[in-house]
This record gives sequence, structure tokens and C-alpha cells, in this order.
Amino acid sequence: MKGWDYLSSLVNGWDKGIFYVGSYGEKSDATIHACTMEKTTGKLHIIQRFTNVENASFLAIHPDGKRLYAAKEIGESGGQPGGEVAAISIEVETGLLKDITSVASTIGQHPCYVSVNQEGTGLYAANYTGGNITLLPLTEDGELQNAASLMQHEGEPGPVVDRQGAPHAHCVVPIPGTPFVSAVDLGIDAVVTYRYDKEAGILANHHITKLQGGTGPRHIAFHPKLAVAYVTNELASSVTLLHLDKDAGLLTEGATYSTIPTEYTDYNDSADIHVSSDGKFLYSSNRGHNSIAVFAIDGQSGTLTSIQHIGCGGEQPRNFGLTPEGDYVLVANQKTGNIVVFRRDRESGTISETGFTLELNAPVSICFANNSH
Repeated sequence: MKGWDYLSSLVNGWDKGIFYVGSYGEKSDATIHACTMEKTTGKLHIIQRFTNVENASFLAIHPDGKRLYAAKEIGESGGQPGGEVAAISIEVETGLLKDITSVASTIGQHPCYVSVNQEGTGLYAANYTGGNITLLPLTEDGELQNAASLMQHEGEPGPVVDRQGAPHAHCVVPIPGTPFVSAVDLGIDAVVTYRYDKEAGILANHHITKLQGGTGPRHIAFHPKLAVAYVTNELASSVTLLHLDKDAGLLTEGATYSTIPTEYTDYNDSADIHVSSDGKFLYSSNRGHNSIAVFAIDGQSGTLTSIQHIGCGGEQPRNFGLTPEGDYVLVANQKTGNIVVFRRDRESGTISETGFTLELNAPVSICFANNSH
């Protein structure tokens, strides 16, 4: 038994969870890997290598699980400025990737983040160099259509001259249970919120939340129960608490917490951020200190208390993810080319080494099969 049939039988025979890894690389490189995890041990396996997606810098899945979307972090497509997003069909029974079914331009240059709305009707892309975000409508089958909205960020650049000379959209996420979408901009130290007009299928300007100058906000995570969100600040190595008014679609700046130990004085920048599904713990990655910072979340106020810093087992942990059951944390170390597996204690929130790692080139995005982003 060879090829597809062999892989299908292998996946069906293993008690494992499917996840996908996006990496930087040329079109001829395997920039997306389908992988499985042995849930009892945490051991990882590559089951498929997928090519023809240049610089697959971020991945997201359609709510129905039938399409994987990959940001192609490029500056030009079809002879015009702008990156692209590719839609890839998924064999639902196995989790294996089949074909690229549609591709659309983001119009903005170098998309580095994609997410899908809860209805599965639209995909949002954050274009880093373009300093803008794009709404790409989706058909009922999850296929990409031409951009319906391109929202250009504007505002005073932050004070870090070599990193904040212009707007740099780094993340765009729907606010759960609302028609609002929040985009995090590193260049202008702001979270820019839009309203999604479901009937018209477009975005409209709504509100800008300015953060302290020079923080360089990068990613945002919304709490699953409380009316708060958290932004990881790349340039300041910190996390900022944001108070959320869901009805009004407003975010208000709260307290800020360092993601690195007080005694650490060398270079660092923060990257990714996630909140556990029970809302009790927050995790943020540090590049330079090369660690995962763990915080306990107060169940009433959403305020944070630092409880752990642990080495990430590699260098430049650009992205990481909590497995859907919450038992493991997988850390993608871009520079050392490895994904390191940590076991997570659900009660204490702390994580510990398992000894398992998976080697692959420049991993920069992890996406679990039953999670949209």
C-alpha cells in the first residue's frame, strides 16, 4: 500500500490529533506540514509535506473543517503589489491536505496573519508591510473571493524609529460573539477595531485604542468568559490587559505586565499569546529570552500574576499553541527549526518538558485541526 492510501490508513489507525505547521520557504519547498500527536505521550510525527505555498507564515481553518487557509507572506502577486492567501482542501476523515482550491490577493503587502469569522463567510488578513487589513469573502464551500474591503491604518508612528516608521498590521481577530473585528498594529501602537457589515459583506471603521508609545503591539487574545482581552507587545516585552465592551465594540487600555524576569537585561521581543480554554491562564512567548511566560488570570478582574518562565527548547519561539484538550503546549522555534512539546498541568497552569521535539525548517505557525486559529 503506497501514497495516499497508506497515509490514510496510518492516520486512521493512530490515536492522535492532527495539526498543521506553516513555515517560510520557496514555492518548491514543503512549507506546510500535516502532523499528528500521540496524545498519551506527546510524541509528534510528520505525515504529509505540502508544497506550492510560498512563505506560509500563518494558518487558519474554516469552521466546517474542510479548508485550511495559508497566508503567503510575499510583497507582490500577479505583477501587482500585495500578498496572497491560499485555500487548501482537507480530507476530513484523515486530516490530510488535498489541493489548493482557490487563491486570492490580499492587495496589501506581506500578509502575516489570517483568521476566519464565526459564520465562515469571510477571511481577514493582516498585511504587515502594507499596514492594512483585507476582508476576503468566502463562498459556501469556503472558497476565496476577491477582496471586499481593504482598510488602511493611519496614525502617528511609534517612537522606535527602526521598527515603527509606518503602520504595520500584525494580527486581525474577530471579537467573539460580536460583529466587530480587531486588528493589532505594531507601527502605530494601536488596536484598530472595525464593524463587519454582514448584509453588505464589508468592513467599516469603528474605533481605535491607542496603547503606550513604543510598546509595539503584535497579537491579541480574547478571554473566553470575561469581558477582557490581552495584547502581547513585541517591542516592550509585555502584555497589556484591555477591558472590552462587547455591545459597543470598545477596548480600553488597562494594566501592563512584563513577560520577562526582572533580572533579564539582554535583548528580547515578545511574539505570540494564548489564553487557556478555561480562562484561568495566559501564555506568551519570548524571543531572545527564548521562553514561555505563564500567568494566572484573576477570575473576576482578568488581572495577571506571573507564575512561570520556562525555556522553550530552541530559539525564536515565534508561534505556539495549546492543544484543544489543553494537555500540551507546542512551541514553534523559528531559528532552530524545531517544535518542542511541553506537558501542561490544567490545575496549576504550569508547563514542563516532555523530551519530545520535531525537526522541520523555520516553523512559524501552528494550527490545530478543530481550531479556527
